[in-house]
Amino acid sequence: MARHPLLAWAACRSRRSARRAFRFAALILGIAVSSSLARAAEAPEITLYVNPKTHVVYTEPVRGTVPLGTFGQLKSAAQLQREIEAKTQAQLDAQKQQIRQEFEAREVQQQQWNVQMAKEVSEMQPAWRDFGDRWFKKISIGTLVYGDWSMYTHTGWGPQFLENIYTPGPGNDGWNSFDITRAYLDTRFTPSEDFSLRLTPELYRQFGAPQPDKIGSTSAVNSNLDGAEGVRIKYAYLDYRTFFKNILKVEPLATDVITFGIQQNPFITWEENLWGYRYVTLSPWNFAGFSSASTGLRIGGPIKFNEKQYLDYEIGVYNNGNYKQYDASNMKQVEGRVSAYPFGATSQFQGLGLTAFYDYGYPNTYAPDRTLTSTGAPLAGNASANGHITRAAFVASYEGEGWQLAGEYDWGHNAFNASNYFNGAAPVDAFSSSFVPSGITCKPVTVTKLPVTITPSCSFTFPSSTYASWAKMVGIFQNASNSEQEGFDFFGHYDIPETPFTVFGLFTQFMPNMKVDKNPLDFQRWVGGVEWRINSNLRVALDSQNLLYYHSQFAVPASELAQFTTFGKKNPAFDVANAVPTDVHAFYINFEFRY
Repeated sequence: MARHPLLAWAACRSRRSARRAFRFAALILGIAVSSSLARAAEAPEITLYVNPKTHVVYTEPVRGTVPLGTFGQLKSAAQLQREIEAKTQAQLDAQKQQIRQEFEAREVQQQQWNVQMAKEVSEMQPAWRDFGDRWFKKISIGTLVYGDWSMYTHTGWGPQFLENIYTPGPGNDGWNSFDITRAYLDTRFTPSEDFSLRLTPELYRQFGAPQPDKIGSTSAVNSNLDGAEGVRIKYAYLDYRTFFKNILKVEPLATDVITFGIQQNPFITWEENLWGYRYVTLSPWNFAGFSSASTGLRIGGPIKFNEKQYLDYEIGVYNNGNYKQYDASNMKQVEGRVSAYPFGATSQFQGLGLTAFYDYGYPNTYAPDRTLTSTGAPLAGNASANGHITRAAFVASYEGEGWQLAGEYDWGHNAFNASNYFNGAAPVDAFSSSFVPSGITCKPVTVTKLPVTITPSCSFTFPSSTYASWAKMVGIFQNASNSEQEGFDFFGHYDIPETPFTVFGLFTQFMPNMKVDKNPLDFQRWVGGVEWRINSNLRVALDSQNLLYYHSQFAVPASELAQFTTFGKKNPAFDVANAVPTDVHAFYINFEFRY
């Protein structure tokens, strides 16, 4: 049905009025909101109401209105920043607290695991405990190194001052050398209270000229003996430590041991420890060729009462060969030492000590079947074949606070042969086939090493273009089966108070064969110096060492030589002119490192 124009106009106008009213309401709403926000300082918040039909906004509820919303106070930028920071800090604090709680929980759990692990380890099988005890508690490893620089102002023949030191003979004054004479890696294993094992390899200087070794009928190879550092076993022995304590139950002998293997000499090692300067020079009998170690069976230790030592002893049976020799003898040697401390000693050498040592053995040169002739009779005239060896020593010592002094008397029978005398330096003739003669052949011959013709009179001079006669004289005197030795020794040291320095010295007078009416080889040995103990591991010594042949120069007559060897009617004896060797003087800087 058609609408009246007037009504259409009214309706249109009504719609335009409604749109105007909505826009007005929105304007009023914006003004109200702005006004409300502007009054936020006075009114923290405001609730608005709207008429859905007219879209009119009211600040208070009226008939026909519904809540439009509640609007709060606007905040400043600074306040918003503070609130953000406070909220952020609160979150961080919460996270830290959470992390702390988690860490404390893990710590408690770790402690529980540790307790459980300790419990499990303590409850492991015995084999694992034994393994730990064996390898981490029962083994000790140490090292000992001797080294030096030596300079010889005067050179000559004679024994070496230190082992593995080989010097040139006369005519080489000023000779000097750096040396590492000994280096040990000392390993000790003690699996139980009853037993302990020692194994000590030694690094030492090999010396000698390479010699070819024939292989087949036309070929040969050279030796590898070229002077390089070699390794050998110095000590390898087993100690039974509780025989007297647990088996015999003898309280004064509770610390005594039974030892088997390559071990220390009962006297040489004891004397080296008494004086304390083995790294500087050799002790008296060691200087005369008595080895510091041999293979055998020994028993020994201190005898104590009320915690004081009154006796100390060692007795053993050993091979005639030493730690660096093959044992070629069917006999054995017996060695024994007894040290008495009349007033009791709280340490091994403290106070007054009186010591006696005795050794009885045989040479180690020939196998048993070579000690007899073809008829079964003993060979005669040569100590290296059948002469027994005896050594004895008597020592009186006193060790006080910071000082020590000792005197010694030595006696021997066949105990210092030509090889012992020439272990430092010797003429080349000493190593020829005539070095150890059972008789002297004195017909005209030509010495091939040094072309010198020997006349039928067998008269030699020393020194000359050859030392053959003198070397033979040494062999005759010292390798005789009835030679006797005698020596006197004094040694000691003094600690300079409140300093790391110690002065020390040694004097020896030794007669290599007292059966000789006047032996040109009689000598004195002087050693003196100052030691600087740098720390517990390292000490250094500056010292002078001297070998003096104190007889004036003279000629040994043939009649003297004839007492110690056999000559036929066609083999007359010979004189040796200028028989006294030249002295030896040397300066040393020695060091010992021990750990």
